[in-house]
Amino acid sequence: MRPSCMSREAGLSIVLYIIIILFVVLPNFQQDAYAQPKLLPVILLHGSFEDASVWDTWESLLKQDGITFFTVRFANDDKCGSAASHAIELQETVQNISQLTGSEKVNIAAHSKGGLDARAYLSKGADNVANLIMIGTPNAGSPLAFSNNFCAPAVWDLRPGATVDEAPRNPHTKYYTISGDWLPLTGGNFYIPGPDDGLVSVSSVESKSYFDSLGRTHNNHMDLLGPQEYGMARGTLMGK
Repeated sequence: MRPSCMSREAGLSIVLYIIIILFVVLPNFQQDAYAQPKLLPVILLHGSFEDASVWDTWESLLKQDGITFFTVRFANDDKCGSAASHAIELQETVQNISQLTGSEKVNIAAHSKGGLDARAYLSKGADNVANLIMIGTPNAGSPLAFSNNFCAPAVWDLRPGATVDEAPRNPHTKYYTISGDWLPLTGGNFYIPGPDDGLVSVSSVESKSYFDSLGRTHNNHMDLLGPQEYGMARGTLMGK
């Protein structure tokens, strides 16, 4: 009778093994095989004379998409700092976020002068930013910045011909733009050549040949951080 008893135990073991394979191992294996790639954390940069609150809408949308984000507040809540000084702070910020999240690379979304801050940082050759999305960034300046010294030294970086306009391209990063064509029926504002968002011309935002445009909206400069613009950037942020 002993051999019969041993056969029954062996049979039960085989059945148990099959159950484990079918209901435990195989589902986990399939989940790993088709798992989505980990989304890169996003750093949000505000522009001059702005603060982190301009990103409220995007923060909600990023949460819905399960994307980790960090909204930058420069030292002493500095709204009028130069691109050069902000670039130094940004270097430490990116490194800290990479260590915190374990991600070797991050994405940056930047509004207005925040894009210039990011370009100044990237010009030093950093290899930890996969994509930079510049929204209403005056990459070739804005003539309005000549009218006064309000919010200096930031305003000096906003003038056509500023040093940061020619910040070298970083080969490790892809550059994207979103522009505002606020008054398309009237051809824009008389004091800014061509279509513009009220403060920055489309041609200034899209001024470099290596920038890829994600699109244009009919919103003004301060309304460029809504759901429409997020929808334009979403594919890049989702790694698609």
